Amino acid sequence: MNWDALGAIGEIIGAVAVVVTLLYVARQIRQAGAQTQAQARYSFVEAYGHMNNSITGSKAVASVFRRGIRGEDLDEDEYIQFFALLGQFLNTWSVLFDLHEDGLLPENQWSMVRKDIITMMSRPGGRKFWEQVGHLGVHEDFRDAVSKALASGEASYEIV
Repeated sequence: MNWDALGAIGEIIGAVAVVVTLLYVARQIRQAGAQTQAQARYSFVEAYGHMNNSITGSKAVASVFRRGIRGEDLDEDEYIQFFALLGQFLNTWSVLFDLHEDGLLPENQWSMVRKDIITMMSRPGGRKFWEQVGHLGVHEDFRDAVSKALASGEASYEIV
């Protein structure tokens, strides 16, 4: 065997090693992507749990939310509580929108969020919040998505 043959064998072994390494890296990237999606899904569940707990944790807060979303009269303190609750929802929805736009939150979960947005922001108190301050505190893409959803005429569900 001469040096040329040994060199060719070395190049073949090197090429095989590169292909194996690339396959390994591709597998690692896929696993990392799957882990990122799993984390986004968990974030969805966790965020919704926190939002719901902020309402269900207290009968007084639930009352403020119910009356506020219906557009009933609230005193100054209740008004602040109601707007803070909706602000919390809006911030969470905005993050979930970004995760969806980045391909990390699947369509089936985003459709649930979108339906909640339509439900809450189309009620008298939610509409007032959106028109007065809500639309000002979010980024343009999310603001456009919410406005489009509200203008769609899509049916919502009854929450109160």
